[in-house]
Amino acid sequence: MLRSLILIFTFMISTVSFAQSLTEFARNARSLGMGGVYVPFVNGADAVFYNPAALGKVQGLDIKAAEIGVSLNSLSQEDIESLQNFDPNDSSTYNSLFGKRVWVQATGKSAIAVGNFAIGYLNDIETSLELHNPSYPQFETYFRQDVGYYLGYAINIAPGTYLGTSVKRVDRWGGVKQELSMTDVSNASGFDDIGAFFDDKGQAYGIDMALATTIDLPLLKPTLALVWQDMGNTAFRKTAGSEAPPHITQNLILGGGVTLDLPGLDISAGGEVRHLLEPDIEAGKKLHLGAEISLPVFDLRAGYSQGYLSYGVGINLFILHIDAVSYTEELGAYPGQAADNRYMISVGIDLGFDADFKFTDNQGKRRKLKQRR
Repeated sequence: MLRSLILIFTFMISTVSFAQSLTEFARNARSLGMGGVYVPFVNGADAVFYNPAALGKVQGLDIKAAEIGVSLNSLSQEDIESLQNFDPNDSSTYNSLFGKRVWVQATGKSAIAVGNFAIGYLNDIETSLELHNPSYPQFETYFRQDVGYYLGYAINIAPGTYLGTSVKRVDRWGGVKQELSMTDVSNASGFDDIGAFFDDKGQAYGIDMALATTIDLPLLKPTLALVWQDMGNTAFRKTAGSEAPPHITQNLILGGGVTLDLPGLDISAGGEVRHLLEPDIEAGKKLHLGAEISLPVFDLRAGYSQGYLSYGVGINLFILHIDAVSYTEELGAYPGQAADNRYMISVGIDLGFDADFKFTDNQGKRRKLKQRR
């Protein structure tokens, strides 16, 4: 039942739309804490998902054994209580919910990089519910699940400069909005029950290309990256249902950043301009800025994305890392129109080994005090 699902959501919120939002899948907590900036700083096996050119910097073996993240939007205590007491036959239990959006996303991934070669697996689920139309109440419902398999490789084309590509197969379920009755939603107990109302499934093959260069100075490490995700759009072939799911829109990203590498302390700052091939998107929604202070155990992050501030923190315990972030997604056509405050928490396990099979962090250094990713 919906009440069971909402209780889970409520527990996560207590410990931790879709509209015209820019669809970007599987963003991690580190990126969101830095205002969405990631392509200049991604390292290790994780690069196969975001910037395959960064695979050129992998030395030895890097393993992302698992990373699981859950994101929720912000609801008031009154909204949470209304959801817990929701009864489709009693209007007093849901009148206050009209126009309120419940949104949740869950992501799991793992990857292995050996030298400049990597393989990865990604499972990304997103759903949202919004009650509308008081005369005949229905939930405007969105559901999407993407399961992706990645194969990436990078080559060195000049000192500090790498060209990389990732080829991927994506199996998609859903990806469109649909009207569900209150009874349909009330009887749902989880993602699968909501997804059962979405018949369309499809399979697609896509490609990401990236070019990145880093100048390895004694203390500063400036990086510039150009990443073209889903080149030419990634279109799905129908495998079930009445029609193929909607395609994944290509995303051209220009990002730059610099890292100050000091004993026991790293400071990184950078920016990105995303969706460069989409002139209809307002410029303010394309801009992302962020910074990170990396200490031996803690990472502190802050950023600016789509006109809003974001804040994040990370805890690094040898191979285990825990990250949390508070950020805002713009659901309207321009910044400030329809803000949706969200939270994410993730847990991951990363292991790195150099050529001598000694532990390293994800930047190829032997583990000492810092355990950066």
